[in-house]
Amino acid sequence: MRASDPVGVADPVATASVRVAASPEGRPTSPAADLPADLAVAIDAFFGPRAADVDAGRASVREGIVELARLGAFAADLPTVVAVVARVARHDLASAFSAWAHRMAIEYLAAAPESEAASCWGADLRAGRRLGATAMAAGTAHVLAGSPLPVAAERSNGRLVLRGRVPWASNLLPPFVVVTAAVSDATGGAIVVALTDDAPGLRIEPYPDLLALGATGSSSIVLDGVPIGEGDVLARDLGAFVERILPPFLLVQSAFCLGLADRALDEAAAHLGPFGDPLRPELEAAEAERERLAAELAGLAHRASNEGHGIARRDLLALRLAVARLAGDAVRLELAAVGGRAFVRGHPTERRLREAAFLPIQSPTEVLLRWLLARAA
Repeated sequence: MRASDPVGVADPVATASVRVAASPEGRPTSPAADLPADLAVAIDAFFGPRAADVDAGRASVREGIVELARLGAFAADLPTVVAVVARVARHDLASAFSAWAHRMAIEYLAAAPESEAASCWGADLRAGRRLGATAMAAGTAHVLAGSPLPVAAERSNGRLVLRGRVPWASNLLPPFVVVTAAVSDATGGAIVVALTDDAPGLRIEPYPDLLALGATGSSSIVLDGVPIGEGDVLARDLGAFVERILPPFLLVQSAFCLGLADRALDEAAAHLGPFGDPLRPELEAAEAERERLAAELAGLAHRASNEGHGIARRDLLALRLAVARLAGDAVRLELAAVGGRAFVRGHPTERRLREAAFLPIQSPTEVLLRWLLARAA
């Protein structure tokens, strides 16, 4: 079973998919947003009106996860999830980012369908009863670039325990399931484990006040002798595990970058005004790049869903870097077109400025992506 196909779940969403020609705002949608019309309308109706409340901390991303679960989005195939997350990101990057983290926890369990963790928590994740937290940034960087792992699995009093500190994880809003990697002193290799928020010795550090993503429950995790059993281990070969989950990991990340870029370009076009002609060539070039990247994202998502491991790592990394850069360029164009009122706190453009500022440091960071692509050239 491919990692893009959650264990034992039918696909109620990915039925006859139709192109939604326009959003409720009257502007064209992203070419990647090939969704059943009723699903697209439901996403717009739920996430659009509450974006400001999520940003201000008056609404929880958990409610968005529950709504997407109700719509069947977390039981869908990878191409549909990519389109869903892009659509959510048109309204609210924090909710789209949370949906990515949640889906990745589902992907991790799907990559280990025989594990006790998959049987215990998979259904809860798909239904939104627990949040899925991904703490695999360090594990992914370890495989891609040889970075050290901050967590160790050690033998203590005859059992395996985790010690260390995960610098960043998201969706740490109990109840949750979090997946992370650890160096194993027993094998000298690295394992992948799943834990719940009530595991003895697991502690969440105070949530920092983040730009644009404060609602995502992002913080650091301290693991102080957390006991793990055989059923908590999802994989004993971290390298093989990362290769398996890397396509959905990067493609759904690319989706929320593209959704942000898509909305910003639409807003820029709508606000050009009588003095906007100097911006028009740059806007048209960015719109053409959006079309190209959206088609590439949709194509790679279908390939990953159908072929599993048949995608070159470089293609995934290059796409992820390109859509993040496009989002930054798009928001800059939106700011220039909208003008000074976009710099007032609480304006939607101001929120997108903060959202776009996060993308260069989202793991894998822009620096790491450029380093990896330079080595692969």
